[in-house]
Amino acid sequence: MSTLDFREGHPSSSRVVGLAIVLGLHLLLVWALVSGLARDVVKAVQEPLQVALIAELPKEVPPAPPPPPEVVKPPEAYVPPPVVQKAPPVVPQKTIQQVQTVQPEPQPVIVEPQPVLPRADPSHGNTQPPYPAASRRAGEEGRVILMLYVDANGRVTDGRVDQSSGYDRLDKVALMHARRTWRFLPATKDGAPVGHWMKFAVNFKLTD
Repeated sequence: MSTLDFREGHPSSSRVVGLAIVLGLHLLLVWALVSGLARDVVKAVQEPLQVALIAELPKEVPPAPPPPPEVVKPPEAYVPPPVVQKAPPVVPQKTIQQVQTVQPEPQPVIVEPQPVLPRADPSHGNTQPPYPAASRRAGEEGRVILMLYVDANGRVTDGRVDQSSGYDRLDKVALMHARRTWRFLPATKDGAPVGHWMKFAVNFKLTD
């Protein structure tokens, strides 16, 4: 089995020869470039620059288009103005008519004669109703207002209690006594006897 020696500081001869060849080629190339290119550059600078001016050819101008034909407008049709008819004036109608007020003739005032009220008959005196014994014992007293109808003959034909005394016994005794026993001179109208309603008061007092 063989062994290789890789110790530093001892390069091989083939490697040294290669490096020398590469270096020589570079030096030769640099010299050639410097000597040859320098002369070419000087020649190129010394030669006069020739500039050729090429005249621009004139462009062809297209022919102008023909003018448009003149259009003659037809005459406008004559339109007669419209005939406006005036409407007749409107006469406002009076919705409110004046009304003549006629004062009515004054009517004569007819004053009806008031009837003469019934009054006591001197020939037949009207007596006080009797005091109920039960009312005396109970101490009842008061005033009764009677509404009586005196007919044309002076008799009491109807009646009612207009205002009570507050005690039913006193009210009933007063109305019953007046209808049974009282007489009057009848009321008169235009001199003729007539029936008439009239109020009468009856007082009940324990001192009576």
